[in-house]
Amino acid sequence: MINETTDISNKEQVVVVMRWASGSLDVLEDFIGLCTVDDTKALTLFDVVKDTLVRCNISLAKLWGQCYDGASAMSGCKNRLAKLIMNEEPRAIYTHCYGHTHNLGVGDSVKGSPLMKNALEVTHEITKLLKYSPRGNAIVDNLKKELSPDSIGIRVL
Repeated sequence: MINETTDISNKEQVVVVMRWASGSLDVLEDFIGLCTVDDTKALTLFDVVKDTLVRCNISLAKLWGQCYDGASAMSGCKNRLAKLIMNEEPRAIYTHCYGHTHNLGVGDSVKGSPLMKNALEVTHEITKLLKYSPRGNAIVDNLKKELSPDSIGIRVL
């Protein structure tokens, strides 16, 4: 599984996760790492996958599945990452990421409910006010120290 994102310094990064089954058929997921890339084109992502497998001493023949979001560079049927991998290992079946699918479904559901849409918009504005106001942020930090010192604090939705 890989996913790309832009970090805070505006650089493209790709996160790599491997999902595998142990000898007792327990399903495990391991975070392999982050890779900074110049672009998120299919060939670049393909190189990231192959390089990661080589570094982990894993043969492409052991790759029996691939999971990405629905971005065209990932899942398109012609010259996209899923297709490039299947050209070399036909058993590596592409599956749309269930997390991304769930997120898209929830987003569409929320848009259809005025009550939920308004509640999320108000929550977004309140978190922005607390996060980006020095006074509000200081109040939240003090409360966090008292109530839950290990929590991450306020995040803007």
